[in-house]
Amino acid sequence: MSTCYSRFFRCIARVLVPALLAVLASCAPKAVDTGPARETEPDDSGTNTAVETYWSLVAEDGVEYVADKQGNRVLVAEYRRIIVISPGAVETFYLLGAESAIAAIPESREGIWPQEKTGALKKIGNAARPDLEGVIALEPDLILGNAMNAAFISDLVSRGYHALIHGADSIDDIFTTTLLLGTLTGKRTEAEALVAEKEAILAALAESLGTEGTPLKGAFLYSVNPVMAFTEHSLPGEILTLLDTENIAAGLPTEQPILSSEYLLAENPDFLFGAMSITSADDILGADSVIRNTRAGMEGNISVIPSAMFLRPSLRLVDSLVALNEQLRHLR
Repeated sequence: MSTCYSRFFRCIARVLVPALLAVLASCAPKAVDTGPARETEPDDSGTNTAVETYWSLVAEDGVEYVADKQGNRVLVAEYRRIIVISPGAVETFYLLGAESAIAAIPESREGIWPQEKTGALKKIGNAARPDLEGVIALEPDLILGNAMNAAFISDLVSRGYHALIHGADSIDDIFTTTLLLGTLTGKRTEAEALVAEKEAILAALAESLGTEGTPLKGAFLYSVNPVMAFTEHSLPGEILTLLDTENIAAGLPTEQPILSSEYLLAENPDFLFGAMSITSADDILGADSVIRNTRAGMEGNISVIPSAMFLRPSLRLVDSLVALNEQLRHLR
């Protein structure tokens, strides 16, 4: 008889525990003020939609939400137990002093800044394959994913959890998501100060570059077999623009352009940067024999840039941009 009762209660637990966790996840945390700047204006229907930016502050029937461009949205509130699967969002939490709200982060082969602190945090799988059971067990009040786990985030939303996809298509997107992360963690004042600081750095950089003379030209490569480069519609592409350089992959007819031997010779880039799967300058030099005949190849202006410096949507990218400008300065 005791065995039958045990099986009965295990069956009940399998049904009730997930439902209870979903109810807990849907409970609204403490409401907060949203503060000014970078929010969308309501349309004629009184409802905002996130269209142009990665995240937007939207309103419906007088209630404010943070919405991502995939259509997920969460109530504007101060969340205190957040699973942060986006490495860029993890970095932003530490920049804002909001790290006490982090319940768990993903494993990362490159590590997540600041490694001496994030190394001790609880891990819930990696960014591409988060651990669903681990997420549920932590009873988070908010989950922040990224584009790599969009389907996972959609599944969590369908289960009743508050969840958003964090990311950026531009540096302006990073400013916006930083402000809204400040809103969602009770660190809006700190977020506004951080954004103002980084905007001032970018303004000073732009002013200094205005006196540099003829722009350099080059590319940010992410593949060597075949040779492929980021276009202007990407964070690395925008970085090249902000550094007053000409991106030789800009304006090409596809979003994932292949740089042919003829094209590389004709463009004769002054520099070539590699990222993602590219691990050394030799990878780039060996990708196509003509690269050695370009200025970049002949003068050794080929570098591999850690992807974490330029592909993670946090405002640490601004400091990386300044460092990269110093690297380019001697070529001008």
